Amino acid sequence: MNKNPDTFPPHYRRNFVAFLVDYVCFGVAFNFFNPTSVLPAFVGQLTTSAPVVGLASTIFRGGWLLPQLAVARLINDKPRKKPCLLIGTVGRAAFWVIGLALWAGLARYPSAMLALFFAAIALFSIGDGTSSVAWFDLVARAVPAKRRARLFGAGQVISGVLGIGAGALMGLILDSPRFAFPNDYALIFGLAGVVFIPSFVALFAIREPAPESTGSQSDSQVKGGWFKLLSTDSTFLVLTASRILVGLVDIATPFYVGHASEVLGLPESVVGEFVIAQTVAGVIASVLLSLVRGRWGARLVIRIGSVSAMLGPLFALVAHLVGGGWLARAYPFVYVAIGILNSTWMLGFFDYLLEIAPDGMRPAYVGLSNTIMGVTTLAPVAGGWLLEATSYTALFGLTSALVGVGFVLALGLRPLE
Repeated sequence: MNKNPDTFPPHYRRNFVAFLVDYVCFGVAFNFFNPTSVLPAFVGQLTTSAPVVGLASTIFRGGWLLPQLAVARLINDKPRKKPCLLIGTVGRAAFWVIGLALWAGLARYPSAMLALFFAAIALFSIGDGTSSVAWFDLVARAVPAKRRARLFGAGQVISGVLGIGAGALMGLILDSPRFAFPNDYALIFGLAGVVFIPSFVALFAIREPAPESTGSQSDSQVKGGWFKLLSTDSTFLVLTASRILVGLVDIATPFYVGHASEVLGLPESVVGEFVIAQTVAGVIASVLLSLVRGRWGARLVIRIGSVSAMLGPLFALVAHLVGGGWLARAYPFVYVAIGILNSTWMLGFFDYLLEIAPDGMRPAYVGLSNTIMGVTTLAPVAGGWLLEATSYTALFGLTSALVGVGFVLALGLRPLE
């Protein structure tokens, strides 16, 4: 990676625009299948089982995280990463499959619809996880560190603004008598598939920079000794441990929608409000956090995101104990906290990871870090079991405590600048 912030790699402007278009389109599409609100709400239409509702987020996260170490081992020594990037985009067709199945009436058979839905979500997440290892390496080589904050910030702001419209549109679709279930979700997932089209075109247009050297590590040494190599990097270990604990916020996230409607009495259409709240918060946070990243570094961004992650389940816990009232009307605050956290993953955790990764070892660091994060994939299902066995009080309380430990670990990250 070019360490001089004043020197730009070849095709910098073309690649910056391509990555920005991809980032924006992916962000808008994400609103139509948001795993913290839309996917649990959809599954909740087909089953009353809390563990099954949580399974949607588990498959989504597991498919994205778990294959990345294998992908990193495969491509780390390859001079070109773009083919891997493009191959993974095949999984985006999954939302066309889900939409068509719903239009065809498969929802009349809930078990069959859920089986196809989970298989399609797995296809998408595995494909996107495969692409992401190459994506992070490409963006780190194509966009200098100081400009990455601008890229991530601009991408999150633009996609967030457009995502507000996506959330409003979803609310209208879910409220409209013209689109009764399952046609409402068929249209929503179909829209996700449409928005992915320009994203693929942008990725295809990327000009891949020249490969980096692995330095003193030969390719065989890198492949054979990743765990030993990375276990000696204490900063990597602290970052990963903090990221895991903060990621355990997903123990509770699939169940906020059900809690809001079943316990606090909010209408189903509130899903659109939740998406808007999460998106607006993400837009504002992206602007502010990109400035924080540029001035004080990614470490402070991580700390802000960790606090935000803890505030979401804490608010839900208080609303549950109080029994609603004005706190029920303010429940979108939970999704405000999620929006802020989501803005910190790229500007904080991932940007910090890209900075501590040695040149030529970036796929190894990204792949291993994300695969280790795979332990969080069971969080939503574990949350479902915990909810059925105990209560919302235990669910939200435990989540807050675990994320709080992640925040404490984030305080120990060393400054990079």
